[in-house]
Amino acid sequence: LICLFINEALHVLEEGVASAEDIDSAMRIGYSFQHGPFEMADRFGLDAVLAALERMFREYGELKYRPSIVLKKMVRAGQLGVKTGEGFFRYDEDGDRI
Repeated sequence: LICLFINEALHVLEEGVASAEDIDSAMRIGYSFQHGPFEMADRFGLDAVLAALERMFREYGELKYRPSIVLKKMVRAGQLGVKTGEGFFRYDEDGDRI
């Protein structure tokens, strides 16, 4: 469910509805999440989120599991989140958001 939540947030970002920061803030404020979908993805590792979505898409063939183009581009660019220090947001060596 979390991967679908992240993927849906990515589609909202792609459509230009709101920025990653705004989407995360809306989920933290509106739904009392500790982290928004983009910070969650950064903490899980964008490569891990991509792998999970690709596997579900292959397994079930449903479009809702098809990974976002933004996610694919970021993984190809080596922006994997906390483990590389950069994903949707930037992180220091301790994994704290800058």
